[in-house]
Amino acid sequence: MNTPIQIILKVDFWTYEEFKNFIQVVKEKHYQIFFETLYFTGLRQGECLALTWKDFKDNYLDIYKTISKEQENGQYIINTPKTKNSIRKIKIDSHLVGLLNELKESYQKYEGFNDDWYIFGGIKPFAPTTIGRKKDKYCALAGVKKIRIHDFRHSHASLLLSFGVPITVISQRLGHSDINMTLNTYSHLMPRDEDKAINMINNLIDCNPLIN
Repeated sequence: MNTPIQIILKVDFWTYEEFKNFIQVVKEKHYQIFFETLYFTGLRQGECLALTWKDFKDNYLDIYKTISKEQENGQYIINTPKTKNSIRKIKIDSHLVGLLNELKESYQKYEGFNDDWYIFGGIKPFAPTTIGRKKDKYCALAGVKKIRIHDFRHSHASLLLSFGVPITVISQRLGHSDINMTLNTYSHLMPRDEDKAINMINNLIDCNPLIN
């Protein structure tokens, strides 16, 4: 019988300490919050750029669209995500909720503001080329390794794995089509907890002997 071959995808990511070093040098508030959103949600760049203020409700972000590219006329092509699993609600932490509320207050000072404005950019979303330049600039200032924007997504998954968050939860947050995609991408980052498992069994049997 042939044994299935598991394909392990190479991923690059930042540890939390590396991200802290990076974000501390980002002095442009709008971009600081953008990078924090990527890191603490695992959103794809297109999903993040497609967010409007009506997609931010309490401590959730509604993910149901993505920006694929900018046309020559300056308009952006907005599509639904590539899989039904990518349509999801992501719960966000209280720190990020506070930052987004702060950002919204700054936008509300502009004439004509409404909830159809993009969270990251206003009337138009940030340009991906500008995001890349900003990211590289702040990587250099912070003295951290240069990663891709997509690697913020990998960094989020790595962060959650390091805290023992179940792979099923991570898969749902990332909007993967099935859990095998998540396992194939991140299984090599998962902590090897066999000793922990054996210790739990030992403790269970010590407290509840099988034979009295």
